[in-house]
Amino acid sequence: MKLDGRDIRLVAAFELRQAFRSPQGVLALCFLLLPLAWWMSKLAGNAETINDLAAGMTLMTPQQTFLLEVVKWFADFDEEVLTRLLVDHSPFVTGLFAMTVFAVPFLTMVASLDQNATDIGTKGIRFFLPRISRDNLLLGRFLGTLIFWSIGLALAGVAAVVLALVIDTNHGPALILLDGLWFTLGLIMAALPFVAFMALCSVTTGNPLLSITMGLGAYLAVFLMGGLGGWFHEGLKVIRFVFPSPLRYDLMLGEPVEVIVAAVAMAVYTVAFLVGACWIIRKRDL
Repeated sequence: MKLDGRDIRLVAAFELRQAFRSPQGVLALCFLLLPLAWWMSKLAGNAETINDLAAGMTLMTPQQTFLLEVVKWFADFDEEVLTRLLVDHSPFVTGLFAMTVFAVPFLTMVASLDQNATDIGTKGIRFFLPRISRDNLLLGRFLGTLIFWSIGLALAGVAAVVLALVIDTNHGPALILLDGLWFTLGLIMAALPFVAFMALCSVTTGNPLLSITMGLGAYLAVFLMGGLGGWFHEGLKVIRFVFPSPLRYDLMLGEPVEVIVAAVAMAVYTVAFLVGACWIIRKRDL
């Protein structure tokens, strides 16, 4: 079917307004911003310790060692890479990124669980179909949901920048602002394929509850088989790449080549999920 930019924009604008009033949208923003505020308070409370690490302190206290170990566990980095990141970037921005991006898949699926699912289940979608093609409807709602969630992630980026500007004593404002931009774009890129995946789940199930069950169930199954199963057999680790989650830390914390590879991978996964969603919505009886 032919794509119509005007139709997609109209649906996206409508979906954006609906997202700010939807229970799942509000819940996802709360899940994002409240834990972020708690983690920011912890970073602020340990500002002196973190600034000492960023200044290149080699003799660490048990508290400093613990903070490094927590971030290393979340991001799966060795100590050399982590130490370089503390020096080359604001540790308050990178620390918030490591903690936030860990939860991005789950939060994104909550925020985007109802892309056409309710309308398919109630047959309300039949009201739209004489006026707009199925592909344009799906892509418009995907775009509106993505914009909504990007606004939430941008708020997290602003909060990270404000925190770093206030308490980071080792990095200048220009670098902190650049890190904040990178932080925001990294989170949006990490969320992108999961918004597309939930578009696929929505049109497959035709029910919001089944949509989130399918999404979280698939993600949890991949995590258990690829993550935990990888401890027992090395070959099982490849299962993790059913989703692009293993690459999400590279979007900000990797080398330049790793950042590019991760960004391209996110785009490829997104296109694949959207193609699958378009194929299903064309085929199913609405």
